[in-house]
Amino acid sequence: DIGVTGVQTCALPIWEQVSFETTVSSDPKFFGNSQNFSVNLPTGEIVFVQTAGYPEQNYGDKISVIGKLKVKLLSKNHQIPTLSFPKIESVKNSENYFLAIINSIRQKIIVDFQSVLPKDSAALLLGIVFGIKVDFSKTFLANLKTVGVMHVIAASGMNVTMVGGFFFYLFSLFLKRQWAIFLSVAGILFYDCLAGFQASIVRASVMAIIAFSAQVLGKQRDGLCALCLTALIMLFWQPNYLTDVGFQLSFVSTLGILVIPRFLKRFENGITSDLITTISAQITTLPILVSGFGVYSLWSIVVNALVLWTVPILMILGGLAAILAFVFKPLAIILLYLCLPFLLFFEAVANYFAGLSGVISIENVPWQFAFGYYLVLIAVLAFASQKMQNNHA
Repeated sequence: DIGVTGVQTCALPIWEQVSFETTVSSDPKFFGNSQNFSVNLPTGEIVFVQTAGYPEQNYGDKISVIGKLKVKLLSKNHQIPTLSFPKIESVKNSENYFLAIINSIRQKIIVDFQSVLPKDSAALLLGIVFGIKVDFSKTFLANLKTVGVMHVIAASGMNVTMVGGFFFYLFSLFLKRQWAIFLSVAGILFYDCLAGFQASIVRASVMAIIAFSAQVLGKQRDGLCALCLTALIMLFWQPNYLTDVGFQLSFVSTLGILVIPRFLKRFENGITSDLITTISAQITTLPILVSGFGVYSLWSIVVNALVLWTVPILMILGGLAAILAFVFKPLAIILLYLCLPFLLFFEAVANYFAGLSGVISIENVPWQFAFGYYLVLIAVLAFASQKMQNNHA
């Protein structure tokens, strides 16, 4: 796992030599004497690269790549383009200075977190706060996937929506609503820089900004129009996004967050708000999750209900610790220790439920199932909407 949330099919001829310049778009992961990272083809498709461990590549490095493009099958329906030990040369470019600064900030935050917290706790906090997946133990990472809480540590709309919500609450204490919204969006964009500007988080950020703004302004219909327009622009720019699971999840989950909570307002309060958001996203993404990853836990909603309350606390404490690490490190260390009880609770819940039965594994989901599921969901929402209109009439 190198931090890319989606898989896609390769539109280029395989087993042919390709030569292109690109930028390293993920933090390299080291396994023995090799390193893995992702880059983008000129077509925009994500390619997974495996190469020698030295020289080390860094996020944001501009490189020239020459190698034979291959395809790795993840399942019967999904495959990813790969380059195995291609020829890589560094490309000097003055435009890399900004990315180099961002990368040095990211690396300092990673080192500071890992120097204070246990391995899995540090990795979990980095994932929750920045969507950085680094140095998880294989067992714990597998447990997070099994119980359905990977969205918490993935570069997804969950992270950026919480960042936007925090900034909005902070700025609304002393600024007008419009300025608070504007600065919250600016905060999300700055967060994107620290999180790596991967394609998946850029898509999630665009859609999360729409959802966040629509909810704050109370104009869900405008949010739906903007969401559809954004998806149209993205598909016009990169048509291959249509088969990208990351794009599908970002769009459908945001759509669910915009639409379904309107029918659950009677149950919404300070305690249930996050749970309703999670349920809304899971209802709309279920066919994609099952077909794309082949696994779904019956305990997913229960686990989310138990751990989601810790996420805003950890994002605030972890975010402040990351900032204070550059200003006053002793206070940053104290904040990291304050995170530890919440992190250990999160880990204990995930590990416990991962050991229970109730995980559904489906090797191949027919498209007819997904089509029928969404038809039923649309019918149920249309019926609920009609009933709401009749009650208000």
